[in-house]
Amino acid sequence: MDLLQKLKRLFLYAGLEKDEFGALSSSMRKENQVLLNVFSQLAGIMFFLLYIASMLSQGFATVNSSTYLICGFVMVAILLCEHFLAPRYPALVTFFVYVFEIVLYVFSIRISMLHLDKPAVSAIAFLLVSPLLFYDRPVRLSVLIGADVAVFCVLAMRTKQPDVADSDVWNMVTFGVVAIATTVFIMSIKIRALAQSRQIEHISQTDLLTGLKNRNHYEKQLQSYPELCSSNLICVYADVNGLHEVNNKYGHPAGDKMLCEVAAAMQACFGPEHTYRIGGDEFAAFRMNAQPEKLAAEIEQMGQALAGKGYYVSFGTAVCEKGAGAFDMQELVKEAENAMYAAKHSFYCQPGHNRRNR
Repeated sequence: MDLLQKLKRLFLYAGLEKDEFGALSSSMRKENQVLLNVFSQLAGIMFFLLYIASMLSQGFATVNSSTYLICGFVMVAILLCEHFLAPRYPALVTFFVYVFEIVLYVFSIRISMLHLDKPAVSAIAFLLVSPLLFYDRPVRLSVLIGADVAVFCVLAMRTKQPDVADSDVWNMVTFGVVAIATTVFIMSIKIRALAQSRQIEHISQTDLLTGLKNRNHYEKQLQSYPELCSSNLICVYADVNGLHEVNNKYGHPAGDKMLCEVAAAMQACFGPEHTYRIGGDEFAAFRMNAQPEKLAAEIEQMGQALAGKGYYVSFGTAVCEKGAGAFDMQELVKEAENAMYAAKHSFYCQPGHNRRNR
């Protein structure tokens, strides 16, 4: 039973746990979109070059010219769909990947069936290589390989000379088994490597205490924000008041809890993709296309909720309107930071909070 469970996990999830594999779905889709773009271009160029060569040379497979041309146009169609439709409908990437795979298989079978007295070579080559080009569940790729083998064997027995057909069927079945075993093994390695890569990327971009994006990710993403907004961009800069005193009086676990509470409130307000811990007690967040007055009310409400838990945060905001000149992200953040320092100074001027500014 244990062996069956391992085989099931290997075929369904490339050896990973179900949740681990599910968490990689988005990453695999992104990788497949990039690969589909590259391979559809290369395949299109290959088919059109083969078509030109077949037309220019009397002895160069002129019987295949129409097949080359049709496959070339299909690759162009796949490329256009990947470029225009996939960004809007990411789920279609997997569909286009299988269209690409099926076109290669149909092409290889078609070429093999045009030469009835010769053993198949291209069909076996595409059978072995095509499933390794993308990321997907090994079981689905195995089913695709099995379908290709079945279609080829039926057509070979119906159309090819008996001695050639027998040889082709045995070769195709044998290499089909090899292709399935290779695909399962290689896909397991590729998907595990992708999982490790994403884990390393996550660690490098995440603040381990609060779970927010860290300063490294903040610096990487900062200049991309002008492209994400259509009307305005609001930067919010926050500083936790009294962290040093809490650490000294109650210990660092209490200070860590304070930071985690503030981080959770910031993330709930601004979302995980646009909230960053950029210093020991400093946070930055961004809101696109928002009404400043409405956001100010949200920040006020968040500050009151935190104050009810005994945590005090100074907030500063800055707004940049699109169309009012080029976005200067450094200047926008600096303006929000200065507003935060003004709020912090005001906080410490209040009775009961007359601790030294930090």
